[in-house]
Amino acid sequence: MFFLKIFKNKKSGFTLIEMMIFIFIFTIIGLTFYKVFLTGIQAMSNVRSRLGAIQVANEKIEIIHNLNYADIGTAGGIPQGNLLQTETVVRSGKSYFVHCSVIDIDDPFDGTAEAGTDTKPADYKQVKIVVYWEDNNPAKATTAVTMISPPGMESIYTGGILSLNVVDSNGIGISQANVKIINATVSPSVNAQYTTDAIGNLFLPEVVPASQSYSIKVSKNGYFSAQTYAPYPTSSVLPIDLHASVVAASINEKTIVMDKFSTINLSTKTPLGDSVPNIDFSLEGGRKIADTVATPPLSVWSLAKTAYNSDSSGKVGLANVSPGSYFFTYPVGVQNDKYKFLFFDVADTATNNFDLPADTTLEVGAILADKNVDSLLVTVLKDADSSPLADASVQLKAVSGTYDVTLNTNKFGQAYFPDASGPVAAGSYKLNVSVSGFTAVNGKDVTVNKLTEQQIKMIAN
Repeated sequence: MFFLKIFKNKKSGFTLIEMMIFIFIFTIIGLTFYKVFLTGIQAMSNVRSRLGAIQVANEKIEIIHNLNYADIGTAGGIPQGNLLQTETVVRSGKSYFVHCSVIDIDDPFDGTAEAGTDTKPADYKQVKIVVYWEDNNPAKATTAVTMISPPGMESIYTGGILSLNVVDSNGIGISQANVKIINATVSPSVNAQYTTDAIGNLFLPEVVPASQSYSIKVSKNGYFSAQTYAPYPTSSVLPIDLHASVVAASINEKTIVMDKFSTINLSTKTPLGDSVPNIDFSLEGGRKIADTVATPPLSVWSLAKTAYNSDSSGKVGLANVSPGSYFFTYPVGVQNDKYKFLFFDVADTATNNFDLPADTTLEVGAILADKNVDSLLVTVLKDADSSPLADASVQLKAVSGTYDVTLNTNKFGQAYFPDASGPVAAGSYKLNVSVSGFTAVNGKDVTVNKLTEQQIKMIAN
């Protein structure tokens, strides 16, 4: 009865809070239905586009099946023919982007040219049609492939075979690498694009013979691209990767190395790890492209000598660079009067260069010593050939005072005082150096005043 009275006493209509709740629920339901509706529309549009792309691909395949066998090839491709490598087709107001490739197939049924058991390796042609409804988006594309045999017998073997291997620096083949081949010196000229197979190979029979004139460029997302170059003197330098040659009736192999991008995070800092901001320097290296014709020859790198400046935190970042060797130049100038470059903390041999592996983010420290700070740089070398001695024991002891610190030399034969134990004061010191297999140097007098350098040559026992 109590609830009945409340119900009877309640006024008709909705309160403001009820209206707000109703509107909120209605909005949520409306948005949900709208999202479902929109998703459905997009899905239907995608289906219509795919069906249209399939229709375009089927049309192209049907047309190709009705061509003369000799005409089945792409303009500028290998083999040559009348088909366009790329074109745009419009159907019902929708643009479709058509990519066509044709390659000769050496079927193992009658032996292969690679094994030397088939002198006519162009057994049939493989035609691949890729139709995009969003240009170069593999998720919005359809593919049609057909094989077409020559009428009656294999085609007459008139060219050579180009076998291209695209590998990384470990010799592992790179699948689905993009390959662009250009040769304007042959007739008809070649300007074609392909992709490597699952093991990084591209095998092209019936290539027109030519000497060092097939330009090859390879690329793939996430990789530093590579290419061939014309020989000297067409090129002003001596390239490492020359344009490919093709000799008739033979297999002509070409290997191009291509590695994944890497990143360099370089820091300019003191031997104690404190950042040194706003340092100018130059860096070059990466993939070696060529040698100059000078005597002695100089290396030409993918990253030519480029000037950089570390930021207020002493950092410089280089993304998407080629793996390889990098070389550091500390320019003469005001900074050079204030700091001395010592070494890279990731270097292996020379102090001013380091190696960058593929697919790596490398943290690199360029170690700089402040010339105005009281300090001592000891370099320990072999007397016989002036090569550095690592792990030599270097003791620096004050003539008057309590300073007495022993350090081991790094891989470059260097020991830098002070270390984390405390500063070095200007004044007189004794230096003792010892290493197994060499006569020790004891009681060497050293006077420290600002950055002081001392070279010690050790005589073998």
